Amino acid sequence: MMHSIRRSCQSALKSPSNVCAYANGSRRAFSRTSAHSRGTLPVFLSPSSPELSALLSTLNSKILLPYHLTPEQQKLVYSLKNKAKLEAEPVEITLGEVTLPLEHINQNHKPRFSQTFWDIVKKSETTDDYENIVRMLEGFVNAGIKVKPGWQEKVIRTLSRTGNHHLLLKALQRPKATGLRMSEPRVLEHVLRAVHDKAALSKWNKEETAKALRLGKQVAELLEDEEHCGGQARGELVSAHDFRGKPIVVALPTELAAVLADRHGGDVDEVKTFAGRLMAALKQDDYDTTLDTIAEHSTRTGDDFKNGAMQLYHVFNSINELMPLVIVWNALRTSRKVLGADMPSADEAQRLETRSKDVLDPGLDAAERLQTSIQTQSQDSIVTAARNTVAMCEA
Repeated sequence: MMHSIRRSCQSALKSPSNVCAYANGSRRAFSRTSAHSRGTLPVFLSPSSPELSALLSTLNSKILLPYHLTPEQQKLVYSLKNKAKLEAEPVEITLGEVTLPLEHINQNHKPRFSQTFWDIVKKSETTDDYENIVRMLEGFVNAGIKVKPGWQEKVIRTLSRTGNHHLLLKALQRPKATGLRMSEPRVLEHVLRAVHDKAALSKWNKEETAKALRLGKQVAELLEDEEHCGGQARGELVSAHDFRGKPIVVALPTELAAVLADRHGGDVDEVKTFAGRLMAALKQDDYDTTLDTIAEHSTRTGDDFKNGAMQLYHVFNSINELMPLVIVWNALRTSRKVLGADMPSADEAQRLETRSKDVLDPGLDAAERLQTSIQTQSQDSIVTAARNTVAMCEA
């Protein structure tokens, strides 16, 4: 009997005019809006802990499901007077491959979307758990829930930190489904840093650096996708959201190819090709202006901020500005080392390398002074991580 109930409900959900559910053998029909009822809920893999399982269940049943309900169904689950009826006469609804009972939801005590998100990310431990994070993103998109860039950055950092770069690539390959678009500058910069870190954290191991270079090339190819930057015009009318020719995008493969050549006998000709593109990108982007802006931001002191929160925000922004500079500086430094006199625009490359480091070091010092003055652990970790990134490049 239960199988027939689910099958009937699923059939009804595909109909443009009503949704059907059985309760004790009786049928109740609900008018519905097709935009609400044609969505799907994510099918999660087996989580690593009962606590994580409960969080994923809550996500589907209490947070995502209501976004797919018709107004009549929302009234049914939100109204306290219907609670007893739902318990006595269970109604099931199928969205995609997931079938859930409609349960009363107290709107004053609904699970917090943000807290559930952070808890799921924090408590994930296995490859299947991290796959579930990507599926969670897909669930948000399907429900029409906008995920803030900062939350997307957290997902990228988590997948990078745990070595799940294949899942990050998978998410980027399906931007319509996951909402991860590299036309968002902070998303792009965190993706590029994730690729850089894959090589750097391995202490530039040959195999890992080669994998990072391949991944970096795949990211560059994905930028041509219309859902990333491929739908933007090039040339003089280039969009503010087209980052395909930005120095950081070109610097990443330049850096990785140069490291492979310097430390592991990699392809020098490839380094020269990438280095030429990098010098062209730096000229086109007027990189000195970028360096001027970063240097100016580094002159600020605690007196420039109204409170600790604003000071904290500035430190995080400063580190986010400085991290791409690390990759550009290391790309120039290492490619010059590999190519010597064959370095394209050699004098200009040396000048920009020196100036980049002259901006980078005071920038880190300034961020450290600001974090020390308000003594926050989170800031200490981000400044320390940035210094460690520079140290790994110089090792």
